[in-house]
Amino acid sequence: MTITGGLARARSIAASFSIILMFGAVQIGPIDTAAAQNAPAKRTPAQGAGGTQAIGAQMKNAIALTRGGKIDAGYAQLLGALDAADKLDDAQFVMEQYFEATAALRAVKRDDLAEKLFVRAFKGNAAAQSPPGNADVLLMYAILISDHARIAEAVPLYIKAIAAFNAYWGEGSEESLIANDKLAVALSANGSAASATNLGRHNFELSEKALGPDHRTTWKLANNYADMLREIGAPAKALELDLFAIEKRARHYGENHLNTLVTVNNAGQDFLNLGRFDDARRYFRRHRAIATVLAPKDPSFAGQADAWLFYTDMLATGDAAMSQADLERLEAIVANEANFGDFLRISAAGLAAGKREQRGERDAGMRLRETALAISTRAFTAQHPLSFEIKLGIATAVIATDPNRAARAFTALDREMFDWMKREVGTSGDRAVAEAIRAHADHLLFAFGRFATGAGSSVAQPAFAAAVLRWKTLGGGDATALRQLETQMAGKDEETAALLRAALRLNGEKQELFSSGNIDDWARSVWQRQDAAEKALSKRLDAIGMKLPQDPIRPAQLLAPDEAVINYFITRQWKADRQSKEPLSATVLYAIVETATSEPRVVDLGDPGRMVDTGVRTEIARLRTMQAAAPDPDAEAPDTRGLGTKGRFQNLRARLFAPLEPLLKDKATLYVVPDGFLFAVPFALLPGADGGLLEDKFTIRMLTSPDGLIAIHAREKLDRTGAMLLAGGIEYGQPGPMPLPGTKTEIETIARRARARGAPVEVLTGRGVSESALREAIGKARIAHLATHGFYHDSTASGLDTLWQSGIVLSGAGDSRWPLRDEKDGYLYAFEVMDWDLSGLDLLVLSACETGRGDESFVSGLRGLPTALGIAGARRALLTLWPVADEGTANFTVRFYEHLAEGLTYSDALRQTRRDARDGKVAGAKDASVWAAFVLFEG
Repeated sequence: MTITGGLARARSIAASFSIILMFGAVQIGPIDTAAAQNAPAKRTPAQGAGGTQAIGAQMKNAIALTRGGKIDAGYAQLLGALDAADKLDDAQFVMEQYFEATAALRAVKRDDLAEKLFVRAFKGNAAAQSPPGNADVLLMYAILISDHARIAEAVPLYIKAIAAFNAYWGEGSEESLIANDKLAVALSANGSAASATNLGRHNFELSEKALGPDHRTTWKLANNYADMLREIGAPAKALELDLFAIEKRARHYGENHLNTLVTVNNAGQDFLNLGRFDDARRYFRRHRAIATVLAPKDPSFAGQADAWLFYTDMLATGDAAMSQADLERLEAIVANEANFGDFLRISAAGLAAGKREQRGERDAGMRLRETALAISTRAFTAQHPLSFEIKLGIATAVIATDPNRAARAFTALDREMFDWMKREVGTSGDRAVAEAIRAHADHLLFAFGRFATGAGSSVAQPAFAAAVLRWKTLGGGDATALRQLETQMAGKDEETAALLRAALRLNGEKQELFSSGNIDDWARSVWQRQDAAEKALSKRLDAIGMKLPQDPIRPAQLLAPDEAVINYFITRQWKADRQSKEPLSATVLYAIVETATSEPRVVDLGDPGRMVDTGVRTEIARLRTMQAAAPDPDAEAPDTRGLGTKGRFQNLRARLFAPLEPLLKDKATLYVVPDGFLFAVPFALLPGADGGLLEDKFTIRMLTSPDGLIAIHAREKLDRTGAMLLAGGIEYGQPGPMPLPGTKTEIETIARRARARGAPVEVLTGRGVSESALREAIGKARIAHLATHGFYHDSTASGLDTLWQSGIVLSGAGDSRWPLRDEKDGYLYAFEVMDWDLSGLDLLVLSACETGRGDESFVSGLRGLPTALGIAGARRALLTLWPVADEGTANFTVRFYEHLAEGLTYSDALRQTRRDARDGKVAGAKDASVWAAFVLFEG
């Protein structure tokens, strides 16, 4: 928006919480709202040479000199005019002159002089009076700073400007909305994709509400929000907004208008990014038709449309060879900075580079890639999704000629993207945005993995293994360092250890909330607590002279000679439209095997989609649909030892484990870190090579995260006198879930044996198992055992977040439920558990159905109760993968505690209890539907 004869208004969005989160608390001077609302635009009558009219004329002459190229003379006259204006008692007039003067200097590319005037403006008396002009000058100052990639300096200025716009015109006003959008655009251009997109979305939605969908500012903000989505790789969402803006703009301005042309071109780019070439051509032809009408105003518009049409045709040819003439035309687009936009030039450079390399002209191809990177770095930043994609192309291109250089390039890009990703996913505020951002990393890791198991295996495998370790702990940011130091301090300095645990827990919760899109008052309160915890920890570490570890610890440093880590990791290559029914073009499952005595080995296990065959799927489906009732004692017992010979899981073992066996010949303990769908695979059912089960040969311990190995041996045996919390025999609502009478017997038996060994026991039962009672009691326990119903629902159909789709059932729960943070509804959701402090627990047993399941996510691997319990700090959680029989479950868990009391570790006790069940020593638990359902997640 432009105010004729006055101050130019700009565009952006209300200072959001995620901006503060990303850059730290911003300290700005207060805006005097009362003064702003009451400040009159004082005008002193023109009196001689010092009046406003004379100063205005002097300013006009100075601007003419400046724009005419006589910058030194013009600048001197600008200073003279401003000196005269500063003496007037008219604050608004003074700030108007500063605005005009700085605009003139920016027009002749003398930002250095303009910045001096901005600094001078806010040292004067006029700015101190808070006239409306302050908002405009502050905004222009912020824009100048951000244009020079000094975004951390610019954000406080933007926020102060926005506060001034809000004070004068209101938060939902057109002026404020336009000013706010400038901040979003600046963040996007400087690589802060998540915060920019948050702001763009919020700004567009606020404009729809405050100004209405038929207001031209709403269309502008839709256009800019779409730009941000397109830049981070979310063209399907961008297209929705662009089509909305086209319909509105064409109706208001007419078809043949510049604003319509801009959005039509954007829609063409959306279709192009989605691989819908015919639709892209249709919109670029429409662009050209509009451009033909507008040719007298700017003849370059038609040329731009022709360039986009040509690029579309060339891209649509796929791997086909390109003629020399077409290749030269494509490269001419790259070189023509005056007439073609940065994004088109970058895209054309990438396509031309690939065609040059296809012809064996690798040096020419590399020059094009480096040109594209230079354009992207200048137009955006080096830490921007476009720049990352170009760097990935460079790393991939040099594989054929110099694997060592390629390894260095992949490693450098991995570290750069990881640091960027920690910030971006942690401030995304929208799961779709978080996933769009992470998709860029997926493309890097897909190419890196191929390189590590192909041409670069000798040099790249350790680097790829280190990258996997980083990415699988993405959700915690600095979680590995916090966990490492907490393990060192536990039992030695409990004050510091407690602060470390709090920072670790709240950091994980904040990351999960922000990356899931739950930016509400609760999320803000979590962030405030997390910020306070980090400050308290920092103060404590300074006081005792400690620092967080800087070098990440490797699994090999934590392993005994007879131990190994198997870290499964799925890489994905995404289609342009990730919202399609089949969004993946390729997936590869890797197993990274680490031991104490050798370098990490990366094993390509192939397409994970083909790993689980029909027999395995059928068997898992059978296990999940077993009725939660005791089996018929007179029925013939199933052959659980013969699972391998029957072949039900033989193919899964052959694909998932057999390729690793040469690396595990002398190992006794395997630490398995699943990924994606592997969290739902019952590893206890995998057959061994000798006809028995795999866990007959190995102790298999399941970790939710690679850094869980850091504290794996801490408190891994039963504290015989440690406090226990038992909950069962719960009275549900009427109507409500089916009663589970066996759970009362279960907890009574466990309680009796715990008291016999001298352990304090608290029992919650009947109507007394409320969420608040459970939360209060669990903080005092070393072991908590909850025997009740569990639930898990796939979130795909409902659209609800998975952490609101899984949990356990407590007293008073009825048939119907709605996910709410409510302590009285009888449902304890994973989202609620995530905020509990479970770091005092050595073991949490959820003797319930399907508590170990979750949705596969390429942001954090798996989301469900295992995620929530890990964030809350539980060291170990014994969960189930499918519905389990009431009686069998009760007897199984009682036997598990018996083995703990004998001195076995938690993992060994579970392994022995499974053996007992298979041998018929645990009533009602001989079928695999009971004993194989239990999985102990550690870490």
